[in-house]
Amino acid sequence: MKKIIYITGILIILGLGIYAIYPSKANTYKGKNTYKNLQISKEELKETEFLQNKKAVVYLSTTADQDFDGKGASYAVFIDNHGKSQGLQMKGLELGSMAINKKNILLEEKDRVRIVGEDYKEFPMSKKQYTGEITGYLKNKNIFFSIYNSGINKGSYNSDVRFGNEKGFKTSTIPFYIASSGLNKTDLSILTHDVKENEFNLKKVVFNKDVKTQQVTKLNTQKDVDMNALSPILADQKYYYFILSSTLDDYNAKVYLYQINKINKKQKVFKLLDYKDMKDLVATDPYNVKNSAYLYKKELYYVNGLGDVYTFNTSTQKIKKKFSLINANQSKIRHNEETYFKDNYLYVFRYNEKKSGKYYLEQYSLDSGELIKSTDIQNFDKLSKSIRGKNIYSYDLKVLQ
Repeated sequence: MKKIIYITGILIILGLGIYAIYPSKANTYKGKNTYKNLQISKEELKETEFLQNKKAVVYLSTTADQDFDGKGASYAVFIDNHGKSQGLQMKGLELGSMAINKKNILLEEKDRVRIVGEDYKEFPMSKKQYTGEITGYLKNKNIFFSIYNSGINKGSYNSDVRFGNEKGFKTSTIPFYIASSGLNKTDLSILTHDVKENEFNLKKVVFNKDVKTQQVTKLNTQKDVDMNALSPILADQKYYYFILSSTLDDYNAKVYLYQINKINKKQKVFKLLDYKDMKDLVATDPYNVKNSAYLYKKELYYVNGLGDVYTFNTSTQKIKKKFSLINANQSKIRHNEETYFKDNYLYVFRYNEKKSGKYYLEQYSLDSGELIKSTDIQNFDKLSKSIRGKNIYSYDLKVLQ
């Protein structure tokens, strides 16, 4: 998917100009949301207690190609402790995401960022973005950041960066296409991909007055094999971890776990999964690559698109299937389902046509695999369908409490 983004980066930019001359009549944006009672007002958003009764928030957006008319849209849908949802409508940002600290949440959109919580701030950004990569918070620097796969400029690929806090935001650029990324406490890592050479490099991102990268190591991958990221980059005291897949054909694929020693940079590769003769191979892709893996009690957890949770023991190096989501959908058709790991739980935002509100939030124990709690969500289905003439899709889930 990300390779398509890389190749079509210029086409999106050109398309913006073309669309201005030849707008589509079939997909015209028809105006404001009719569900006004489900909208969050700016006055509510500015309240210092706004986040206190919020359980979770889901980020949805139109895709970049739907913003050719400049009317792409996104939503931050806040869900309270009783399952009621309200949405903040913003401008579109495909693959957009959110970041949280103890008192605030960062919301991003095409041309601005917002800090919501105890400190409400809003910062317009001079350069518009169309495709997100990672958003996070660095406690040791006290800064929020967002990185974007921005496209080709003057013959080279650029990933733009926004970073700052309630005092203001700066911008910078990383000259790489990013295949995967991960934030582990104070360590922000990216896996860059040179598409022409089919070469992957693991790098650190360092924030000071500007943004710089430091080389960690080059991956030992075959240049004649296409690899795709299926997880964020994780790290413990000794190693980096991430998951890549190699698709053999429409029915077969292999999934590998990479382990890289932080000191000597030695690489080990473990075969995590081997999909054979699958009727629907796309269905195995995670609900959200950014939130598909997690480290807990010396085990790396990975949840795939079939709802199966696998673990890799970082001490014994044993791989096993830990548990499965209840009645998980086995097709590639997704209805804004999302996963999110927090503390000792896996949260899953799910869809069921037979439920009155369609959507519900599940909470599974990582220790036992048991379903601890399921909460029906009200109004989310209405919000997800309320942008007329556009289709919006979920790109992130954050559980706040």
